This record gives sequence, C-alpha cells and structure tokens, in this order.
Amino acid sequence: MKKIIILMQFFILVCFSPAFAVNNEDLTKVIKEDHSDKSEEVFTYDKMINFDNGISAKSYSEKEERKRDNLDIIVESIFWGVNSNPKVNHFVNYYREKARERFGIWLSRAGKYLPIISKIFEENGLAEELVFLPLIESGFSPYATSRAQAVGIWQFMKGTAKNYGLRVDKFIDERRDPEKSTIAAASYLKDLYERFGSWDFALAAYNAGEGKISRIQSSTGYKSFWDVISHRKVKRETREYVPRFVAATLIAKNPEEFGFENIQKDPVLEDTEKIMLPAKTTLKSIAEAIEVDEQTIKDLNPAIKNGFLPPDGPYLVRIPKDKTDLLLSKIDELKRADEKSIRKAFLKKEPRGRSYTKKSKRPAKKIADAKRANLS
Repeated sequence: MKKIIILMQFFILVCFSPAFAVNNEDLTKVIKEDHSDKSEEVFTYDKMINFDNGISAKSYSEKEERKRDNLDIIVESIFWGVNSNPKVNHFVNYYREKARERFGIWLSRAGKYLPIISKIFEENGLAEELVFLPLIESGFSPYATSRAQAVGIWQFMKGTAKNYGLRVDKFIDERRDPEKSTIAAASYLKDLYERFGSWDFALAAYNAGEGKISRIQSSTGYKSFWDVISHRKVKRETREYVPRFVAATLIAKNPEEFGFENIQKDPVLEDTEKIMLPAKTTLKSIAEAIEVDEQTIKDLNPAIKNGFLPPDGPYLVRIPKDKTDLLLSKIDELKRADEKSIRKAFLKKEPRGRSYTKKSKRPAKKIADAKRANLS
C-alpha cells in the first residue's frame, strides 16, 4: 500500500507539475532576456536587524537593556583570556601539530568560500571571526555529513534548515549550498545571540541545541558559561566547542604565525555566475555545453543531488563566469533527465540519523570523530 501511495505521488509530480506545462522555447527566451537585463545580484541580503558595531556594551546587564534593533555584536565574550587560556592553547597546539595536515586542507577549502561568507555576515552585522566557524563544523566541506545526519559546511539538521528557508528534499539539499546555507546560518546565529545574550552561550547552543542549554540554565540557575557547559548533561564535544573555535580562528587569521605557510587556496566561489535553467536539465549536458568536466559543475552545485535539476520547476545553476555567454548560446541544446532517472531519485530512501540508547552496547563517539572521514 505504501509503495502504491509513493507511485501515485510520483505520477502527480510528473504529470501535473507546473514545470511540465511550461513551453521550453518561452522559458529559454525568458532566461536569456532575464540574464541580459540583470543589473543586480540574484540574492539580496536583507538587514533584518540594525546592528551597532561601534559601541561596546560594558556588561551583560547593559546588553540586556539595549533595544533589539541595536544589538552589540562583539566577540569579546568569545575571546576571553585567549593568551592564557589552557583549553584554547591545547587546541592551538593540537591543530598545528597532531592535526596539522587535516587543518591545512580545511584552510585550503576555506579560501573558496570565505569571500562570500564574509560578505553575507558583514551585511547581517555579524562579527568577522564567526566566518571561521565551519572550520570546526565541517572543515568547509559542503558534503560533510555527521552521524546524526547534520549536513553541509554549517552542519544543519533537516528541521532547522527548513525553519530557516532551505530546501531539503529528494532532489535538492540546500544545506550543501554554501551561499544559501550561509544566509540561513547568519539568521540562526543572530537568533541564538538574541536569545542567550552572549556569543559563548550562542555557540554552545549552536552545537548542542538551544533547548538543551536553556533547560540547563532553567533547572540550575547557572549564569556562568563555564558552569553551564560543565553540567553532566553537556557532552564533551560541546564543552570543547568554544575553545576549539577560538583556537581555529586564531590560526586562520594568522596561519603563517602558526607554521601554516604556502597554503594553496581553492578557486574562489565568487568567480562564478548563476543562471536559471529549466527543470530536469542534466549537469552532464551543462558541462558538455560549456566544455568543462562534469565534476566541475557538480562541485559548484553541491545542493543538486542526482545529477539533474528538480522536476518541479527551473533552478539556479552556478557555472564559471567566463562560460556564461557560451551556455546562453547553447541553452536550447541542454538535455533533460529521463523519467526512469527521476522515478529512481523519487523512490530513493533517505538515510536516517543514528542514535543510541543507554542500553546500547556500542560505545558512544563524538560527532566530531564520526565526521572525520568527511573532513579530509
């Protein structure tokens, strides 16, 4: 019965989706006209809150008294006693010695995404240091997937991703889209800061979940960050999260000082162009049209899951900027995925996050350890 319902859903998607009623010639004409007339970026980043970065709050109570549209986003609560903090020093030494090779790979990947992340965070009024958070979340890998099925450079869970406007379904996973997921992460981080009033608490909540941190605060009455994260219900990963972040940020801001020299940075993502293409268009035909390797197109569009665009409508595709005119001249030659491929993608089972009860005999492992294969 379940299979019959799934097949009926697929039949409705294929037969009655508005995307299939669109005339291809008209859509192609619209795409070309829209691209030639484009005078601004496809995405705009609305400043949801007016941040005043020039004035520093003197105390937590003063921060609470400030109006929400005039928050003070300063990382002073993150960089507490950095030079003499043994926890931070421990992870600085760990990254530059034991995990040196892996951290170097992360820094290389970071070069690809940092310009666009910095732009989004600046427009959202977020402290510049926060752009390095993906170093400890995912190693800046869009394909990083935790054992709990958190995905992308910002490691969003499916529910949180959807709450912040990201599409996650059989055909698209925008948690893997570096630009769209960063917009969502900026909104989420701002919300956490508003809720907890300091960045150390906000980051702990980003890792452990705001519910857990709030419950510990409510049940214990703890105000100190260190008291809260030392609670028995807080996992080791969360206790180490802020020190890891500070250590990674210190190195990323001045890699040469910590022995990371001649880092070969990946090509910058900003050297690309986004073009709206018809539903079901295959990435292989796009690559052939602009004379690049198919893997290049896949790497630029990690959110596209099955090698073709979703069947329910046109979708933005990122290509090398110098190939834009060539693609537009060959847009009529692009091929579509067949119904067999679409059906296979639609029926494919999604992986579920693993969880273990107290009765489980399998030893617990940190999510950070479970993600390690995805970060290198």
